[in-house]
Amino acid sequence: MIDFSVCIELAFAEAGPSVSDRVRAAADAGFPAVEIWDWRDKPLPDLARVLDETNTQLLTICAEHWRDKCQLADPASHAEFVRRVADTAKVASELGVPKIVVLAGDILPDRDIAAQRAMASEALLRASDAVAGEPVELLVEVVNRQFEGPNALLSDSMTALDLIRRLDRPNVRFLYDRYHAILNGEPLGWGIGTNLELVGHIQAADVPGRQEFGTGNQDWVRELRWLLDAGYAGHVGIEATPLSGGANLYRDARALLEATTS
Repeated sequence: MIDFSVCIELAFAEAGPSVSDRVRAAADAGFPAVEIWDWRDKPLPDLARVLDETNTQLLTICAEHWRDKCQLADPASHAEFVRRVADTAKVASELGVPKIVVLAGDILPDRDIAAQRAMASEALLRASDAVAGEPVELLVEVVNRQFEGPNALLSDSMTALDLIRRLDRPNVRFLYDRYHAILNGEPLGWGIGTNLELVGHIQAADVPGRQEFGTGNQDWVRELRWLLDAGYAGHVGIEATPLSGGANLYRDARALLEATTS
């Protein structure tokens, strides 16, 4: 069954800058799980305490900050990437986080793209081995080419899924971010329709604007119904800056989900 998590880097800003206050606000709104980006700038003991007190799961953290990501097309970056993933896996294990988000980086100029993607595969294999003993999986994310990743090495869902299938590692799966996929021009179900077993997590926000469901032009009842019919049974992470604050964010998302059966 689908449920919802929320990225507290973007939502619940009204609770203040404190990660603990944002976790509490998300829990008060009904969210059973939250997500963050960089863990290195967070007070981890405080975060662990509030997660326990509110009975909230921290679902995803990122191995790197997106502004300081390793370029996996370059083998010289691989050792640093593996180190960052391994460090993140230790923190994830301590906090009970099951999923670590990773990026492949950008296309390097004047080099064969197929060879660059092969280098990225090698980096992911090394990272997979490095965390094989930890209860975590790596989620490979594709970002949109319009804003965040105009030169992204993994340019769309199909490209990333093909790489992940070739890797054939149980702890490396796909983060399908529907917001990014829409901006990349991917129709509903494109790429993931026959690869759902490789999808480890889904995130979403409305388009345009990256705000809550219903503020843009997407039919989210149709989107959620497709996921249910396809057999997805996990969280949909709301990675959005809500225009109306976070208090009703979970309630409204659940109402959309309930509308899929009416």
